[in-house]
Amino acid sequence: MNRVGTFSQPDSENRDWQNRVWDVIVIGAGVAGSVAARQAALAGHCVLLIDKRQFPRRKVCGACLNRVALNVFQQLGLSDVIAGLGGTDLIRFSLHCGRRTLQVPLPAGIALSRETLDEALIREAISAGVEFLPETIAKVGEHEPGFRDVKVQHGGLEILVKGRCVVVATGLESVSSQGSGEWTTEVVAASRVGAGCVVEEAGDYYSAGTIWMAAGTGGYTGLVRVEGGRLNVAAAFDRDFLRAQGSPARAASAVLEQARMPVPQEFKSADWQGTIQLTRSTRPVASHRVFLIGDAAGYVEPFTGEGMAWGLLTAQHVIPWVSKTVAESEWSESVGQGWGTEYGKLIDHRQQLCRRFAWFLRSPTLISLSLSVGAIWPGLARSLVKQLNTSGEVTPCNQ
Repeated sequence: MNRVGTFSQPDSENRDWQNRVWDVIVIGAGVAGSVAARQAALAGHCVLLIDKRQFPRRKVCGACLNRVALNVFQQLGLSDVIAGLGGTDLIRFSLHCGRRTLQVPLPAGIALSRETLDEALIREAISAGVEFLPETIAKVGEHEPGFRDVKVQHGGLEILVKGRCVVVATGLESVSSQGSGEWTTEVVAASRVGAGCVVEEAGDYYSAGTIWMAAGTGGYTGLVRVEGGRLNVAAAFDRDFLRAQGSPARAASAVLEQARMPVPQEFKSADWQGTIQLTRSTRPVASHRVFLIGDAAGYVEPFTGEGMAWGLLTAQHVIPWVSKTVAESEWSESVGQGWGTEYGKLIDHRQQLCRRFAWFLRSPTLISLSLSVGAIWPGLARSLVKQLNTSGEVTPCNQ
């Protein structure tokens, strides 16, 4: 794949973007945010997309696109774009615990680094007419009739930008932390923290096409080959276990060793990134011209690309609510309630399934016992994977 250069910074002295009233302001340029921005622009809205990072940027989580995610890309006319990024086709999920192993076929999937995927989706958004501001901090401000303020820090300036609608796609960085009291984030007390890295060379054991997962005391570690043969590693650990091990590299190595899986030598020297506690939800998902999508609304530990699918589904389905809000001079509580209902239909059942699997992964003893009963657990596992890879039909609540 031909790499493209970093995105250029807009001229801070050019006040056009600063003085405009935008139809839609999207905060967060990950998968959910960039797709939502693109779709809003294609719907005829003037859109400003903001992210605090420079792109392309490394992000080790979310390297797997399951069948649900690929179906969304197809519906949005982005299949050719995704196919051209050089990702690795996924055909199986392989769970290892102690001396026992379970392999489950996957109906479809692609492993692709977030560095490559996010960059491509931002460029698609820009091609659709979106204005993009990287290296810019944005926070939701006050609401007023017809508008919502966004507080922006860009190029050494602090600016107040107005939008008729704001979409928040900031991942685990909760909008409730901004102190307005408008949102509440509930974090599951026993929630694990995430960590990950990319390994350039990792031997031959971890072959392409498989999502490898090792489950042990204190957490699990997932590994998958992405474009170029690199090994993407993403793990979730109990906080006490991570502290006891002293580093993400040691924690991931311990989990792999418990599962009798080889530890890549590059773990110690890899650039590991960490996350805050993973399992959380923020409510309401819509309030006074602001819509939450993707991980900004809630996150549950996924295992075969579910988090990416949730983000894409919400980015796709929020657009009619965005358009309705842009067109109306007054905020309607029914709009907020409508998006809340539709969000629940899209996501709740899928997250419940992943909660159950995450709970199951907390007990290596339970996993070993389950794998020892022959065909019973494999059949349940195949059923779970099938349900999580089913798109389903959701009737828009505003129809």
